[in-house]
Amino acid sequence: MSGNIVMVLLTAFIITVLLGDLIAIGIAEIIEYFSKPISLFVFLFLFIGVIPVAWRMAVRFTEPKGQAAPRSR
Repeated sequence: MSGNIVMVLLTAFIITVLLGDLIAIGIAEIIEYFSKPISLFVFLFLFIGVIPVAWRMAVRFTEPKGQAAPRSR
């Protein structure tokens, strides 16, 4: 991989993590209206879950067009 594509991949990852965490904060704020203790667990679950989802999205956004990545099972 060239250095340029790595930087684009990392930038896409950081942006998707930030957007995912903003969504997680919003969901936790809505749940906090009903139950404060549960909102903490929901936020932590979403916060940790954002990382692998954001990585897959960043890889998909930055992969060369016309070349699909092999799927692992």
